[in-house]
Amino acid sequence: MLPVIKMAAVFALVVLMLQRKINLGVTMMAAALALGLLFGMGLVSIIKQAGLTFADSGTLTLMLALILIMVLESVMRRSGMLGDMTGSIFLLHWNPKVLTAAIPAIIGFLPSAGGARFSAPLVEQAMTGSSYRAEEKVFINYWFRHVWEYSLPLYPGIILAAQLSGVPLGRIILWQWPFTVVWALLGYWLVFRGKKMEICSSTPVQQPLDKRPIVLLISSIWPILATVGLVIAHVPIVLALLAVLAALMAQKKYPLIQVWDTLREPMTAGIVFLIWGTMAFKDILQVSGAVSQVSGIFISSGVPPYAVAIVLPLMAGILTGLVQACIGVSFPLVLGVVEPTAAYVMLAYVSAVVGVMMSPVHLCFILTNDYFQADFFRSYRSLIAPSLLVLAGAVTLFGFASSRGVMAWSLHLLH
Repeated sequence: MLPVIKMAAVFALVVLMLQRKINLGVTMMAAALALGLLFGMGLVSIIKQAGLTFADSGTLTLMLALILIMVLESVMRRSGMLGDMTGSIFLLHWNPKVLTAAIPAIIGFLPSAGGARFSAPLVEQAMTGSSYRAEEKVFINYWFRHVWEYSLPLYPGIILAAQLSGVPLGRIILWQWPFTVVWALLGYWLVFRGKKMEICSSTPVQQPLDKRPIVLLISSIWPILATVGLVIAHVPIVLALLAVLAALMAQKKYPLIQVWDTLREPMTAGIVFLIWGTMAFKDILQVSGAVSQVSGIFISSGVPPYAVAIVLPLMAGILTGLVQACIGVSFPLVLGVVEPTAAYVMLAYVSAVVGVMMSPVHLCFILTNDYFQADFFRSYRSLIAPSLLVLAGAVTLFGFASSRGVMAWSLHLLH
C-alpha cells in the first residue's frame, strides 16, 4: 500500500497548491518533482527527464496546439466575431428558453478560464422579468457553458487526453459527441420543463443592415466549425488550426503584429509551463516505476479496471476543479491499469469532466454563483443528480462497447 500512500501525498500536494491559487504549471512541475523524489529518483535524474520531456515531439506539438487555440480566440475576440456571435442569438428571436440556453453555450465555443462570468450578464438580460430563482440562473449559465467540454477540439483537456492515451483526437470526439447532446437535453429538461418564459423585449445589439441574423451567426462561428470538421476528418490538430487561422486572418485582414502581441502575453509562457509540467509528471510516473507499482496494487487487489477508470478521474476532478489538472494527474495512472482504447478513454474522460463539474472549487461555478448572488449549497445541490446521470450514461455506453469483459466480471462477483 506504500505506493498508493505516496501517490495520495502527491495528489494532496496538487490540491493544496491549487487551493492556494498557485499557477497550474508550477503545481504540475512541483508534483512531478515530489513524485520523482518519493519514488526514489535523484534530483539530477528528475531534471534530466524534465529536459527530455520538453524536447519530446509530443510535448512540443501539444504546446503549439494550445498556443494556436489561444491565438485563434484572440483573433476572434479582437475582430468582433465573439460580439457578432452573441448578438446574432438575440436577433434570431428563438424560443426564449432556447435563447437563454444558447447564450452560455455559444460563449463556451471559446474556452477560457472563468468564461462563465462573461456569459452571466447576457443570461441575466435574456431572463429579465422571468420568475426563475437565482440558483436556477446559476445552473443555466454554468451547465450550458460547459456543454462542449466532451467534444470540441479547442478544449485543452480533450487534446491532452488524446496525447496521453495515444487515441486519435477525431476518434475521441466521435465517441464523446453524444454526451454533448445528452448534456444539453438533460439540462434543458431539468431547468425549463413546465415553466413559462417571456421573450426579452430588449437586445444588447442592433441588427446589422447587411446581414440576416442566421448569416451573422454562421459567419462568426465558421472557424470553430471548420476546426471541428478538419479534426474529425483526421487532420492533425496543429495543421487544422494553422489552416483555419491563416484563412481567418486573410478574411479579416488581421495584422501579424497583433498576433505577435498575443504571443508575448504571459498566457503563452503559462501554456508552455503547464504542458511541460503535465507531460513531465506523466513521464516521471513511468520512469520512476510509480505507474507499475500502483497499477500492480490495483490489479492484485481485484479492483476491476473500469472502476479505476471511473473513480480516479472522478475524484481528481472533484478535488482540483480543473479538467487539465485532473487529466494530467489521473490519466497516466488509469492508463497503467487499462488498455488505451477509445472506450476506456471515453469512460475516464467523462468521469473527469463530471468530477470537475461537481467540484465546489470550480472557478466558473464560484464566479457564476457570486454574480447571481445565489445560495451556494442550493446551487451546488442542483448539479449532483444530472452530473451523475451523465456518468451513468458513460458507464452504460462503456458496458455496451465491452460487454464481454464487464459481464465476465459481474458473473465473477455473483459466484
